[in-house]
Amino acid sequence: MVGNTRARVTNRQTVVVVTGVTAPYLVGFVGSGGAVADGLTVGLLVSGGLFAAAVHRYPVLTGFPKADYVARTRVVQALQVVVIVVDWDDRIMDANTTAGELFDSAPEAMVGQPIQSVVDGLDGADLSSRATSAITLRTVDGRRQFRYSVSAVDSGETGSGDESTPVARAVVFRDVTDRRTREQRLTVLNRVIRHNVRNELDVVLAHADRIDDEGLRAGIRDSATDLIGLGDKARRAEDIMTASTGSAESVDLVEVVTGVVKQYRGRDPAAEITLSCPDELTIPSHRTVIREVVSELVDNALTHTGESSPRVEVTVREGDDAVAEIRVTDTGPGIPERERQVLAEETETALEHGQGIGLWFVNWGVTQLGGDLTFGENDPEGTVVTIRLYGTDYGR
Repeated sequence: MVGNTRARVTNRQTVVVVTGVTAPYLVGFVGSGGAVADGLTVGLLVSGGLFAAAVHRYPVLTGFPKADYVARTRVVQALQVVVIVVDWDDRIMDANTTAGELFDSAPEAMVGQPIQSVVDGLDGADLSSRATSAITLRTVDGRRQFRYSVSAVDSGETGSGDESTPVARAVVFRDVTDRRTREQRLTVLNRVIRHNVRNELDVVLAHADRIDDEGLRAGIRDSATDLIGLGDKARRAEDIMTASTGSAESVDLVEVVTGVVKQYRGRDPAAEITLSCPDELTIPSHRTVIREVVSELVDNALTHTGESSPRVEVTVREGDDAVAEIRVTDTGPGIPERERQVLAEETETALEHGQGIGLWFVNWGVTQLGGDLTFGENDPEGTVVTIRLYGTDYGR
C-alpha cells in the first residue's frame, strides 16, 4: 500500500546539486573569459536544472529510503485494522492485507471496484471526510461490528490558499465486536446485581426479622446489607464510567471536595474530618467522577478504621508535576499489601483477588480522569492515598 510522501530535501541540498552540475561550465567560463554556449553545454545545463527541480520536488535524496519504504508499505500492510483508500466516486484505489483477509478478496482485485460491492453492509453509510460511525459488516468470520472513520488523503501540493488538495479518502475499520459484547455483558450483570439481587436481599431482610435468635438475625442482616451496598457500589461504578465519556468541563476541585467533606461530617458526627485547600483550584475534568472517587476514599477511611472517633485528613493542592493533587490520609489499619498488588497488576484470579470493589472503583475513576493513583504509609499508622490530575481534556 503506497502512501503520500512528503519532501525532505532542503534548499541547501538543491543548491549543492545545481552547483555540482554547473560548476564545470562556470569554471570554464571564468577561465577562458568567454562564453561556453554550444548545444551540448546548453543541453547539460537544462538537464541539470531539471534534475535539481526533481530533487527538490521529490525526496530522491532522502536520508532513510528503506525506512521510508517500510513506513509506507510494510507497517500499513501489517496493521490489524482494515485500511481502504477510495476515490471521490467511492471506488477502491488501494487496500491493505487485513482488508483482503477479512473480506475474502485479494487487495489487487479490489482496486477499481466500488467499496460497497466489496464491503457487505456498507450501503448507505456516510463516507464523507471526517465521518465516523458504528456499523455491522459481513466478513469471513460472520457478521461483525466495526467502528469506522474517514480521513482525507492530501496530494501534498498546496493550492492558492496554502492548503493541501485532497485526492482521496482513507477509510479505517476497527473491529469492536468483542469490546461491545463485553460492555453489554457488564451492563446486564450490573443490572442483575442492582435489581434482581437487591430485590431478593430485601426479601431475606424481611424474613430475618422473624428469626428469634438475635445473633443469627444480626448476622443475616449484616451480610444482606453488605451485599446491597456492593450492588449500589457497582451502580456507582457504572455511573462514573458513563459520566467520563463526554467532554471535560471546568471543575473547581475545592468546591467538589468541600461538598464531600460536609456530607460525611454530617453523616458521622463522631468522625474528625479536616480539609486543607486553597480558595479555588479549577481544572478541566469531570465533576461527577471526582466526587464519587473522593467519596469512596473518605467512606473507606471511615469504615475500615478501628477507632470510635476516626480521623481523616483531606488535602487539595497544586501539584509539583501535575495540575492538582487530592490526598486522603487516615489513621486506620492500612491497605493490605495483597490489595495493592492486585491493583498494581490490574488483574484478579481465583487465588489472588481483592476483598471488594472499593479500590477498583477508585482506580477505574482515576484512570478515566487520566490521572495517577498512589498509596503511601501514614505515620505511625494508616494510609495516604494521592490522586494526581492533569489539565487536559479527559473526555473520549
